[in-house]
Amino acid sequence: MQKMKIRSRTILPLFILVLAGCRSPSPTIQPSPDAPPALSTPVVLTTQAPDPEPAARAYLTAWKNEDYAQMYALLTEVSQDALTEEEFSARYRNLAAEAALSSVDTQILSALTQTRTAQVSYRVTLHSTLIGDLARDTMMNLSLENGDWRIQWDEALILPELAGGNTLRMDYQIPSRANIYDREGQALVAQADATALGLIPSQIDPDQETTLLNELSRLTGMRPDTIQAMYENFPPGVDWYLGLREVSADAVQARENVLSGLAGLVMRPFRSRYYFDNGIAPHVIGYVTAIPLEQEEEYRRLGYRRDERVGQSGLEKWGEAYLSGKRGGALYLVDPSGLILTKLGESAPAPSQAIYTTLD
Repeated sequence: MQKMKIRSRTILPLFILVLAGCRSPSPTIQPSPDAPPALSTPVVLTTQAPDPEPAARAYLTAWKNEDYAQMYALLTEVSQDALTEEEFSARYRNLAAEAALSSVDTQILSALTQTRTAQVSYRVTLHSTLIGDLARDTMMNLSLENGDWRIQWDEALILPELAGGNTLRMDYQIPSRANIYDREGQALVAQADATALGLIPSQIDPDQETTLLNELSRLTGMRPDTIQAMYENFPPGVDWYLGLREVSADAVQARENVLSGLAGLVMRPFRSRYYFDNGIAPHVIGYVTAIPLEQEEEYRRLGYRRDERVGQSGLEKWGEAYLSGKRGGALYLVDPSGLILTKLGESAPAPSQAIYTTLD
């Protein structure tokens, strides 16, 4: 029994020592040198979409300057995929010619910006040589591409009425071209009934040839042998036409009974610009021709119809503004099927003015 107590006293101090070791302060934990640094509190930054007005203004300014290449460069990729630069330019050029536009003015009214899209409202004023001013408010849609605004093209950018494939059509009102007189008031050039004379040599009756040549010489002022030489090498049996000259309808009517019975003679009446006495002082008077193809757009924007004749030299060219008068017209909106939807504007023509010369 005594022996057991001694063991108890020996064990007790050891047990207390273990408990004291468990109650000692916890060691300080040091971060590992390879551990990532603690993250800071995130800060949210917002970036506003750029202002769409500069892009819209650049497009409208390029339109005013007729810089269609610059306008096309400002379109969205989708718009450029839908039509080529040549097709894009042609639409603006054709519309300017059809409406006889002298210039275009624009004014930005407002802008609405969203995350990736924007709308710019503006007023466009088309200045037409024929019908005056045509003003409309319309809308431009833009898309953000690579940080820059690009324009979504459609016909309504020109006029809102053109949406859906509608087009413009001009109905021209053209005054008669005025006359040119000598100092005595005799017409040197006038709109008159005339006759174009010509021959089909293979149909000439040999028994009538002398009479035919004499009659043509009287009407045209050309020598009979000169006329005969013009067709003597024509192949027989082939109905080739030889045009000679234009003469007044009155001169033809005076010899109608004789001329109507001559085989091979071709007479084609028409009403056109006629130069009396085979054209007096042609270097001074000048002449008119069909509008050259390379000048067609220029003349159409001045209000001319594409099939008109214009002065090309002399007084005919110098006095074009007087002789041709002031054109009028009515501009219509037409749907894709050709049906007229409405009249957009109209103006009346004004008479042309004659020119009096000092020529005798």
